Amino acid sequence: MKNLPFVIDNLNGGFMKLEGILRMKGEKLFFEYKKKDAVLEAYQSDLLEDVIPLYELDMCEFKKGWFGGKLILHGKSAHTFKNLPGEDLTVRKLKVKRKHRNLAANISSKLNLMLSERKLSELNGDTE
Repeated sequence: MKNLPFVIDNLNGGFMKLEGILRMKGEKLFFEYKKKDAVLEAYQSDLLEDVIPLYELDMCEFKKGWFGGKLILHGKSAHTFKNLPGEDLTVRKLKVKRKHRNLAANISSKLNLMLSERKLSELNGDTE
């Protein structure tokens, strides 16, 4: 699956933003990102990485907007997104550009399908 470019803004009172890419591989989400100064974009951090296993997620949703969209990831606990900066403890809103909306919607569908299959296997008592 292709990489999804995203932005998380309004960090540190609106003075910082995060730009990165999201990719799925197996049952894990890989985030590669940089923190940037939102005002002048003079400051950039080094490239940071974070991996989130699928079993840490509760659900995923995609909201379509006029100029882009939002891929909203809901974690099961505050520990899920401990390394990935954001406003909420258990939610990360990844803003995507208009040209990447279809990819974000596909990722959301695939993630929800995988999460549903995992929950069904847990209900049936299957262990992996």
